[in-house]
Amino acid sequence: MAFLHGIANTVAWILRILGYRRKVIDDNLRRAFPDVSNDKRKRISHSFYRNVADIMLESIKSLSITEKNIRKRVTLENREMFETLKKHNRGVMVVMGHYTNFEWVALAMPLLVPHETFAVYGRIKNSKVNQWVVNLRQRFGLQLFQMKDTYSFMLNNPSKAPLYLFMADQAPHKGKIKYRAPFFNIDTPTHLGSEKLAKKCNLAVVFIHVTRIRRGHYKITPKLLFEHPEQTEQYAITNAHVAELETQIRRKPSDWLWSHKRWKNT
Repeated sequence: MAFLHGIANTVAWILRILGYRRKVIDDNLRRAFPDVSNDKRKRISHSFYRNVADIMLESIKSLSITEKNIRKRVTLENREMFETLKKHNRGVMVVMGHYTNFEWVALAMPLLVPHETFAVYGRIKNSKVNQWVVNLRQRFGLQLFQMKDTYSFMLNNPSKAPLYLFMADQAPHKGKIKYRAPFFNIDTPTHLGSEKLAKKCNLAVVFIHVTRIRRGHYKITPKLLFEHPEQTEQYAITNAHVAELETQIRRKPSDWLWSHKRWKNT
């Protein structure tokens, strides 16, 4: 890992020199932090490149990392909360963002919780590459289903108490915008799938905060947002998980994926 992180330092430097998605990153940072100085936004941008490089190189390590090693490098606080939900046969909708090494979090999650664990993914056109990615992500028990099958899979899943991992920070297609949630004081187009499926499948909603303790080591801190989603008002779940994501990002901005065009349809 020390060798890979050494390479990551070089990769981060190259990304900065080449200006990888610099316009998108700078625009996003200006929108999110309009009152922050240019120098501070530049420092966030520089640290962001190291975060991206770490994710890239650590993902390579996913090919050979052992179960013992991933358990050591990704830890979960308050596992008891998930055990209590499982004891009562409650399924869980885990909402997270592209924050720190989200790939390792998804890889490790089946080892850390008592639930059978599932995640949605977008199929890659090249069938061999697609199968390689699927096999990699499923190494430790995560079960994937295609994005196009989300509703049919979840509504017919025979698992009594499943746990689903959903990324909550992706921008919906322009023609599919149904709601805009407040995010960094911007009315931001937001997917409603997590909220709708949590209600339809009666899943407790949990947001996970992820902290990079040091390079290659992460801590997951879950927060139960709603145990009974069917009792919530419309958009309450969406507003809550978007607010948690913003809180997480504000704590350490450089660990979020600023290279996404998050506000392209604002």
